[in-house]
Amino acid sequence: MSATIFDVAKRAGVSIGTVSRVVNNRDRVHPETRERVLKAIRDLNFQANAFARGLASQRTNMLGLVIPQVNDSFFFQIFRGVNDEAAAIGYTLVIVSQPRQGSERRYLDLFRRGHVDAMILVAIDARRADIKQIQETGVPVVLIQQDGGSQIPMFVVDNYGGGRQIAEHLVGHGYQRFAYITGSDFTPDSGERLRGLRDVLQEHGLSIDDNDIVRGDFLEGSGYRAALELLQRPQMPRAIFAANDQMAADAIRAVQDQGLRVPDDVAVVGFDDVPLASYVTPRLTTVHQPTYELGREAARMVFSVLQRERDQNLASRFAPRVQLPTTLIVRRSCGCEE
Repeated sequence: MSATIFDVAKRAGVSIGTVSRVVNNRDRVHPETRERVLKAIRDLNFQANAFARGLASQRTNMLGLVIPQVNDSFFFQIFRGVNDEAAAIGYTLVIVSQPRQGSERRYLDLFRRGHVDAMILVAIDARRADIKQIQETGVPVVLIQQDGGSQIPMFVVDNYGGGRQIAEHLVGHGYQRFAYITGSDFTPDSGERLRGLRDVLQEHGLSIDDNDIVRGDFLEGSGYRAALELLQRPQMPRAIFAANDQMAADAIRAVQDQGLRVPDDVAVVGFDDVPLASYVTPRLTTVHQPTYELGREAARMVFSVLQRERDQNLASRFAPRVQLPTTLIVRRSCGCEE
């Protein structure tokens, strides 16, 4: 029988992610660890194109990825990270678009029909009972940017810290009247970013009125409608923080359509740092999310879980919640000069 990636990982005493990085020359691997992996590959006569061969006779060698939208740059970067990691070990990615709203639960079909070995769910309205049902059938589940409880591995970014970063920057400009455009209720992202904003304002003796927190949904168009509502009030906000870049770009257009200027009359900032942030005028100040890394690390977690299931003697512990850092990206829309 041909050796598999799991056999190499066991022989070398490393994870399958480390084997993948050595074979594909990606990321840094300690020289001693690299040599140990290479020796295991030689000893087992392991072929890179046989990574997924023999995972188990019941394996499909397919990984399910469920996302709200396929034509969104944020989710595309997550897809890239997942796909690169899956391709490195010979897995095929099955993508399902699950709308944020609505009763249809397409993700359930993936495991009911036995199409996939594992699933990654990204920021969808997934019921915890459904996720538990999937896990009970032996299909590992990893979540990105959503909360499924303490027993399910979850990857998030530091939304609270990112909210604080952007708030501190706006306060540094001397702005005193703030507004916030929220995102979907299905993920903790928007609420954590707002909490960061509130805490920073409170620390500086400032606040945001509840009436200046306007509902959006992360999708195109909602930021425009929310910004128009804010701009038509007797007291306009001096700075608008939108929970993602798409809504921030829409808000910029709304400000300009009202004959006002960004940032001279109203500053606008976002969150994500998708390519759109560099294309709008003025260029958008935002918070960078490591979206590619979210996808890559979630995929590594999935394959590590599959490895653990194959080798019950493998001593592995998986953190239920992994948080990646964010970075403030300063451009023109906040009032800074580039």
